[in-house]
Amino acid sequence: MGYLASTGKAVSLADIEAFVAGRKSLADGSVLVTFDDGDPSVRTVAMPILQKHRVPSVAYILAGRPAGFELMTFDEVRQVQDGGITIGSHSISHRSLGGLPRREALAELKDSRRRLEDEMGREIRSFAYPFGTRNDMTPDVVACAEEAGYTLAFSSLHGPVVAGATRREALTLPRVKVESGDPAWLFPALCAGAMDRWRIVDNRLSGMQKPAESQVVSSAAA
Repeated sequence: MGYLASTGKAVSLADIEAFVAGRKSLADGSVLVTFDDGDPSVRTVAMPILQKHRVPSVAYILAGRPAGFELMTFDEVRQVQDGGITIGSHSISHRSLGGLPRREALAELKDSRRRLEDEMGREIRSFAYPFGTRNDMTPDVVACAEEAGYTLAFSSLHGPVVAGATRREALTLPRVKVESGDPAWLFPALCAGAMDRWRIVDNRLSGMQKPAESQVVSSAAA
């Protein structure tokens, strides 16, 4: 985060939303920091570092309590929001939406948004697809995301975010995954777009991928 602070490349979700809509210019290499699921470390580890360096970010929260995940309580998520981290939705159950009937996929999108808005007291405008491959966000799923009222949605595909995006592009935005074991020297390269060309690989692999049925987990009321 010190690197992003020193280079002035950290941007907010509102910045990305305006950039994608063609209302704002951003410097090449601008970065929005995101976290998926809602692990407690977002509050205990990431938030103090983000606050220290004044780096904006988004936490994409599971609105349910699926098995196999250690998640923040909603009280803790509210602390994260109060600490300056924007909240987005990551579904109810962390199932691949591309592997669900349309009705269930739409319910995951709508109900997670509604639950988080009720708990956070703020509008939820953005979503991150569980798993995030092309087959997890089929055209029908993307249409459901639009119907559910999201203005932006993020995938796990590589590539740059472009200005003046189409509605579909705004609901299938790329991201770069940063692993905890990555060496420090790799982070600036990732921020500069070193993995953007892997979008070609994503496109070629999509025909061989199936929705992540083996990773479907059960959900329970929170």
